[in-house]
Amino acid sequence: MGLDAQAVFANLAEKERLKGHHSPEGRALRMLSRALHGWSLGNLSNRDVVVLCDQVVEDWLKARMKVSEWSAIGLPALLAMAVETGLLACVEADQLTRVHEMRGRSAEESVASADAEDALRCSIQVVEERWH
Repeated sequence: MGLDAQAVFANLAEKERLKGHHSPEGRALRMLSRALHGWSLGNLSNRDVVVLCDQVVEDWLKARMKVSEWSAIGLPALLAMAVETGLLACVEADQLTRVHEMRGRSAEESVASADAEDALRCSIQVVEERWH
């Protein structure tokens, strides 16, 4: 694992302590740090991590863009809206689209550790950059 999971987890835990977890970013990072921790301990599979990252990003975007959490708008549309409004750069939306596409793979297709790591890294970085 190229990602230093313990260091990232400790960093996020400290930021959560200082900034709280009540903002959309705080809630998203809390879930992502739990996914990272569970994955690093072997309690979550690579596929579990990808699914969690995808769902967390969708929930975060809905909260940031004031879209009902019950809305049927999916992640691809949310990403397009986020780019239009300037919340995300096109490059970030493309990275998050790849995570979403990994989630959509059939159950027979395996998810590599590198893919799970990339999903975590990308999701954490995008949300963390917007945590004020």
